[in-house]
Amino acid sequence: MGKILILEDNKKLLIFYRKILIAAGYDVEITQNSTEFFDIYPNFKPDLIILDIKLNNSELNGIQVFKRLIKQSRLYSKVIILSGEATRTEIAEAMKLGAYNFIEKSGEFNSEKFLIDIRQAINLKLQEESNIALKQNYDYLKKQFLELNPLIGESSKMQHVKELIHKFAIADVDILVVGETGTGKEVVANHIYWQSIRAGKPYIKVNAGGLPESLIDSELFGHKRGSFTGAFADKKGFFEQADKGILFLDEIANLSLMTQAKVLRAIEYKEIRIVGGRNINVDVRIIFASNKALQKLVNENKFREDLYFRLEGNIIHLPPLRERENDIIILIEHFFNIYSQKHKCILDVNLKKIQNKLLSYSWPGNVRELEKFCEYLFIIYDMVDNEIILKELENKKTGTFQMHDYSMKNLLNIKDYTSAIDEFEKKYLDHQLNLNKGRVSKVANNIGLDRSTLYKKIKKY
Repeated sequence: MGKILILEDNKKLLIFYRKILIAAGYDVEITQNSTEFFDIYPNFKPDLIILDIKLNNSELNGIQVFKRLIKQSRLYSKVIILSGEATRTEIAEAMKLGAYNFIEKSGEFNSEKFLIDIRQAINLKLQEESNIALKQNYDYLKKQFLELNPLIGESSKMQHVKELIHKFAIADVDILVVGETGTGKEVVANHIYWQSIRAGKPYIKVNAGGLPESLIDSELFGHKRGSFTGAFADKKGFFEQADKGILFLDEIANLSLMTQAKVLRAIEYKEIRIVGGRNINVDVRIIFASNKALQKLVNENKFREDLYFRLEGNIIHLPPLRERENDIIILIEHFFNIYSQKHKCILDVNLKKIQNKLLSYSWPGNVRELEKFCEYLFIIYDMVDNEIILKELENKKTGTFQMHDYSMKNLLNIKDYTSAIDEFEKKYLDHQLNLNKGRVSKVANNIGLDRSTLYKKIKKY
């Protein structure tokens, strides 16, 4: 139940208190002076100290013991002050030092009240320890995330992005992240989450473009059982799942105007309506993202003007890779470090010598394209040097950069037929998505697949 250390110069009272506390299930140690107290305290590490202010035959009185513990940064216990002779000034000083409570020794002793005070003090101590452990765990997870998912870039534009991330994260407002496909909008959202006051709370990521139109209200706002055909059970929508946390809503421009109106109501009034159910309050912060120019869509009546104006002041524009000065070299070094270790490949490069040629390519797929390019080199080659990089870069420029040799080599070595088909389909769709800059509708049209079928396959892989 907890450990208690008592410092009381009256031996009869010591024995009396110990008897009550042991009967209540506590582990109890007793001391009669400050010397005995400091001999026992460091090893015993009590959850609670019951401390008499007036101490006879003791080097230090109770207040002085209290102060020494604080000065030496050794106070890891709650403190209850115990005295029948202390002045109001002494009691006030003890409370100012951080004592949990004061118990008067004189008068009729109430053991029930005494045990209630003890229990509450120890419960508070245990709760604080739990909170500290949670914070330490959160700090560790945050550190791990930021180390494994750094926001790489030293260009002036990326420095500005980092400044905005920090400011918006603290502000706890809904924001819009805009940038071409592959610029790292989700990475930015992740950093905002971990730097915000909502870190550790729910973090739900949703690709709005992947939500079937017929089920979009159900997916976002949830539904009640029987509210439509196929609604066999109650379902929490993404807004309710993200309550008290953050909802990352990517490809916001793909939502219909009607759904945009419902989203606007949700962020303005902190209220959603469950399909077939009632209105409920939700406390959700939303990070919107889009690879399209929303102002242009507003002018074309394809995006709600009121929703755009709601976000207009809180926008982070992610620059394309071609506008990020020498960040490409820093990014390549980062990806080379990852994939050379992963694929056990020898690396012999001097990127500064080929910097201008690396910058001569526009990298339309941005950071995502660059990462795929770097990974490809280490999959195909046992050793990567400047000559190989330039050779494959030239293939990119001429449109002959392909992964057929690698794909075929691996496919032929897969013994299971179904696995081989899945591997081919995955590589094929990945290639088509990169080729079309992530535009799902265009890919679906080009390869003759229904868009909903394509979304299912994207989710599968």
